[in-house]
Amino acid sequence: MQTGDIKLIKNINVRLVLNLIRKHESISAAGLAKITGMRPSTISNIVKELLEKGLVEKQGKGESTEKGGKRPILLGLNAEGKYFIGLDIEIGMITSVLLDLTGNIIYKSKQKVDFQDDLEIVVQKVLESIETIKNETSVEESQILGIGIAIAGIVNIEKGYVSQSDILTSTNFSLLEKIESQVDIPVMLDNNANATAIGAKWVGAAKECDNFITILIEIEQNVGGLGIGLVINGELYNGGTFGAGELNIKLPTLHDTIFTQEVLIEKGKELKKYKDNLNAIDIDIMIKAVKKGDKVAEKYFKILGNRLGRMLACPISMVNPKKIVIAGEVSEAGDALIQPIRDQFELEMLPIIEENLEIVTNQYGKYSVAIGAASLIIDEFFKVPVVKSSKVEV
Repeated sequence: MQTGDIKLIKNINVRLVLNLIRKHESISAAGLAKITGMRPSTISNIVKELLEKGLVEKQGKGESTEKGGKRPILLGLNAEGKYFIGLDIEIGMITSVLLDLTGNIIYKSKQKVDFQDDLEIVVQKVLESIETIKNETSVEESQILGIGIAIAGIVNIEKGYVSQSDILTSTNFSLLEKIESQVDIPVMLDNNANATAIGAKWVGAAKECDNFITILIEIEQNVGGLGIGLVINGELYNGGTFGAGELNIKLPTLHDTIFTQEVLIEKGKELKKYKDNLNAIDIDIMIKAVKKGDKVAEKYFKILGNRLGRMLACPISMVNPKKIVIAGEVSEAGDALIQPIRDQFELEMLPIIEENLEIVTNQYGKYSVAIGAASLIIDEFFKVPVVKSSKVEV
């Protein structure tokens, strides 16, 4: 066996142990040896390395076995050992998050920006966001395992460029290369729907599911669209040209729908206060209204849900996932949106598909994409390599 093979096996073993500690949250070295089949001495060396790197910590003692003896020391991830940055680049906005090693949100923010259709300004604003996170949290750069970036559009993840996006009119621009040249931290880039799917897999609503779809819905006053992320057998599916899930579906903007229902606004429990200023209604106001039982808001989400159900029933049936995760700020509407989607699926899908399909919302709402971006690094860090070492070093 060559030296490189020995290093690879060690890397696989380290990541395997680290993943088991993550999944069990608290486990002893003896428990790790039993599950993996590794020698206790091998486990001991790996645990020692993980403790020295600050990735794992001792969490007290567990219960003795039925035979008695010393109580085992329990091991868990050290939440403050390392961190992940996630950035969501959208039209006129950068959303930022910092997650700890266990996936908890340490910092989050949304900042309005004007990219002026200029790649250099996009890069500048991204770098400023990274510095703001470090300054606001006092996290040392050495503690940051990587920076994940999500952008609306089609991303060639092999070459690191954005094939097309609504952020800039130019195509095939090398966003990843430009940012990597300015920082000393690993950077990963993908589109917003794919990042959201990875986020659902690691820290979101699909942690125990290997076959699911995320539907990222973007609805604002003058914006209406969606993107789909597919996870099949536990792996993100990008497609042959990285366009998987890009259905090119246009949803009616919030204002399109509001102005067609203008005569009903004054009947709304909450929305009637905006009857003389319809332009002030945004998706946040609509979500708050539906949560308070506003009938007009309920009708809006029913119309939106029915439309989504009709448009997505066929492509979803082709994949036959176990779960659908609705993501984006609109997901905060909860059952007001899910039920009309479900009602439409019942009409459009075969019973064997629809009856076994779970539909849930992502609990992170407007921060779903940024958390997904950070999860690109989490996914790479915890991934057990098969042929070559992972990009993010343990």
